[in-house]
Amino acid sequence: MLVNMPYEESLKHIKEGDVLLFRGKGIISWLIKRYSSGVHSHAGMVHWDGENLECVEFREFKGGRAVSLKSQVATHPDNIDVFRALENVQHDEFVQTGNIGSMGIKHLSFDESVAKSVTQTMLEITGLDYGWKNFWRLARHYLPFYRLAPQNMKDEAPNDVFVCSTAVAYAYRKNYMDPVPYLADAATTPADLARSPLFQYQFTIEKDW
Repeated sequence: MLVNMPYEESLKHIKEGDVLLFRGKGIISWLIKRYSSGVHSHAGMVHWDGENLECVEFREFKGGRAVSLKSQVATHPDNIDVFRALENVQHDEFVQTGNIGSMGIKHLSFDESVAKSVTQTMLEITGLDYGWKNFWRLARHYLPFYRLAPQNMKDEAPNDVFVCSTAVAYAYRKNYMDPVPYLADAATTPADLARSPLFQYQFTIEKDW
């Protein structure tokens, strides 16, 4: 169930590193949503630059950039959903040293410093061109027969080819936790981020002017 929150009110609640998932309405957005079996077509990330609230994103034909979130709400009224990473994560972790193995519990905490590290990674890759090569690589996975080929589940070394959702996945994996395990950053769609157990829906930003 969606919870609409006026933009001015959302300023009191939105936090550094929150993930912004857009329910776009254009033809490209429609295709992305249908092919990825989700309701979201674009992903960005919240960054507080002093008192200025920004959306850090990769946009087709524009590349990586940081823009005013208010400008995004103006052009995408009532379809920007805010998701937040879990503050505390713990899981069993098996560690093997030589022939000896032991089980322990790994604790992760998403605090302010981690949030800033995540957004800093996103900011560092702004200015890069939109990764059309990555976009078409994602698209062809949904072509007939191509899906029979082995799928990319390996996270490779960072490169300079990003689209919106792959940049968000990369920033979170590098600084906190892989949001979609067993799926490479380069193969992650906005729908995958929305379904990730790492993120929880908070509210939808509503245009109030």
